[in-house]
Amino acid sequence: MRVLISGAGEVGFHVAKALNREHDVTVIDNDPQACRRLEGMDIKVLQGNAANARLLNQAGLKDVEIVLAVTGNDEVNIITCIIAANMGVSQTIARVSNPEYIDQPVKHRRHIGINYMICPELVMAEELARTLYFPSMLMNRQLAGGEVELIEFRVSEDMPLMGAVSKLVLPKNSKIMAINRSGDIIIPTKDTTILSRDHLILICESRALPAIRKFIHEDDKDRKVTIMGGGMVGFYLASRLERMGFDIKLIEIDKDRCKDIAERLSETMILNGDGTDISLLKEESLGAADVVFAVTGEDEKNLLSSLLAKQLGSKKIISRVDKSEFIKLFEMVGVDRAVSPGQVTVDAVLQLVVGGEDVITLSDERMELVEFAAKKKSKIIGKSMVREMPSNATVGMILRNNLPLIPDENTKVEEGDLVFILALPSAITKVKKMFNP
Repeated sequence: MRVLISGAGEVGFHVAKALNREHDVTVIDNDPQACRRLEGMDIKVLQGNAANARLLNQAGLKDVEIVLAVTGNDEVNIITCIIAANMGVSQTIARVSNPEYIDQPVKHRRHIGINYMICPELVMAEELARTLYFPSMLMNRQLAGGEVELIEFRVSEDMPLMGAVSKLVLPKNSKIMAINRSGDIIIPTKDTTILSRDHLILICESRALPAIRKFIHEDDKDRKVTIMGGGMVGFYLASRLERMGFDIKLIEIDKDRCKDIAERLSETMILNGDGTDISLLKEESLGAADVVFAVTGEDEKNLLSSLLAKQLGSKKIISRVDKSEFIKLFEMVGVDRAVSPGQVTVDAVLQLVVGGEDVITLSDERMELVEFAAKKKSKIIGKSMVREMPSNATVGMILRNNLPLIPDENTKVEEGDLVFILALPSAITKVKKMFNP
């Protein structure tokens, strides 16, 4: 498949890197430094404005099947997609952040020649809202149209989880796929021991979530939430949590923005102040918050706000990190989870592009969860997925005729199965080859 990507920033670079494995990729960007970043990959790179029809022709647009416009400029992205659609490209996807253009995480705009608009800030806010299903949850991503859930949560000493994995009896149709231990990724074996403060990454059918919540003794939801930052992410997150019935405080430094938010959010307490002001945080009893979201547009401010919240005793801290290379650093110094809007956008784009394959990048690109379809004549048909797994990969679940199945060594893959596999980067290509004809 031929793919044209406009924009080689955070999103464009990582999408190109992922698609380059199996597709013919061309990238256009105005910035020579961004173009140089792609050197060494088997990618055609053109420097220039992607909204220039002449340059698009030079890039071979007439033979392209998908255009991904993911520069940091909404108007350039929209124009690029409209030109591409008029030249016969069958699928166009535009990254758009201006709330005047988009009010949902992903929205159709086919009437103007854009198949999908994706808003990084809203995609991120949706993901953050889902982390509040139970107190220790740090991540909740849906797969297979909502039939399957991938969750990450922090182990505490009062949970019946610590000890050898072989002795753990989880609720039906759920499985631990990986352990994040202070930044080190472990794919567990029967002899692996779970420790307090480990982050467990678990796959389950959606209907099993209440049983898992009960199993780990977390029936009550978080109630008190503080949001640092009233930008697009903070505002959308607050509006989602209002509908979910949470007690919300939102701290924003810009007075005019506070007035605007107060007119639109009736159930949220809006505070005009600096989220790094320790006196304000003490006065507002930040330490009593069940969850603190630091989601300003500045990584440094988010990190400082998070560390202050941790020092004051907040139970769970989740931070926005615009530079994905800082994710590991944030989590090393005590942030429970750091989320990059660019990275969640990459996942959303890949899910739309690959066509049925869900791709979720976890823990700062150190592993991926991929949904594979076992098609007719796939090499894996009739074989045991568990036995065939390469090192650094593990199979989590098979969805067969919409019914979940946790496979063992005797489970053989059948045509039509959806297989959910978690793999480190070194194993992804090997796993994909198993599903080739």
